[in-house]
Amino acid sequence: MNGMLVVDADMHLRDSDNDCYRRFLEPPYNTRTLIWPTDGFDRNKGGKLGKRDVDAPTQLKDMDVEGIDIAVLYPTSGLGIGKIYEPDYAVALCKAYNNWLHEYCQTDPDRLKGVALLPLQDIDAAVRELNRAVTDLGMVGGMIPTYVRGVNLGDRQLFPLYAEAEKLDVPIGAHATGGETGDVGRHRSFLGIHICSHVPEQMVSLTSVVLGGVFEQFKELRFGFLEAGCGWVPFWMEHMDEEWEKRRDEAPLCKEEPSTYIKSGRCFFGAEPEEKTLPFAAEQVRPDVLMYASDYPHWDSDWPHTVKTVRDRTDMTDDLKRKVMAENALRFYGLKAAVPA
Repeated sequence: MNGMLVVDADMHLRDSDNDCYRRFLEPPYNTRTLIWPTDGFDRNKGGKLGKRDVDAPTQLKDMDVEGIDIAVLYPTSGLGIGKIYEPDYAVALCKAYNNWLHEYCQTDPDRLKGVALLPLQDIDAAVRELNRAVTDLGMVGGMIPTYVRGVNLGDRQLFPLYAEAEKLDVPIGAHATGGETGDVGRHRSFLGIHICSHVPEQMVSLTSVVLGGVFEQFKELRFGFLEAGCGWVPFWMEHMDEEWEKRRDEAPLCKEEPSTYIKSGRCFFGAEPEEKTLPFAAEQVRPDVLMYASDYPHWDSDWPHTVKTVRDRTDMTDDLKRKVMAENALRFYGLKAAVPA
């Protein structure tokens, strides 16, 4: 992009039932008729939106079309890991996905970087899987769902996972499904469900980890809140500060104002290429924690125009564009790719 490196901090892939999970799931799980629960909505509008048939060579070609140098990969089906009831099955799904993802990235390991899927239904297993994925499979971080039944991302029971991520020097990326989660039955259309999915989920997640003392307990942990944009962060940060000021005794592990942690440089946020509030969020939070993402190949992605959208913006300086398009993601994921001056 005009000589700038482009790193997609939250690109997706198609982890299909047959190619991914049936190939890599251990018995007896690989014989299940239904691998993932589904709500039946036609997200792709009969194939008119997004891209369905994507393998690694296709993805690399499409990255070339867009102008993306490096892609950090998140699942599609696997985003629903938090909806799985059975802990043992959730663990098996994560292992299968991570093994498949490792194979997928070998097509071009310099450009395709994997983030491990982790089962919060079994925290001990999640710790082991993060370690395996990073040390044996070369993953650059771990993904946790924003919603799991009975789990709050700021709960102490998750602290061993955060300690492992801190020890391995890899980030945790929180990601919603884009579907219905805890607040069920209030919308009759997928449109309503999707509008009220990603951003509210990340508001809850940010509140949970800050009030739960995660950033106080783990001073080096990097935490990402993905696919919700960044325009909501200044408002929510101020809202959290006002509430905390009057009831701080109810969050004893949150020693500072919530905004102190949010602006510490350890909270990262996905940024939408067209967000009008992106420069404002950079000013109010900080410019080195906002990360570009294409959301390819999903139905609501603007591929292949996302890089061009940022390139053509006149309300962002070149310095901010460099940070958002590559430098921030490199720091978040601990990647060593050189950034052009």
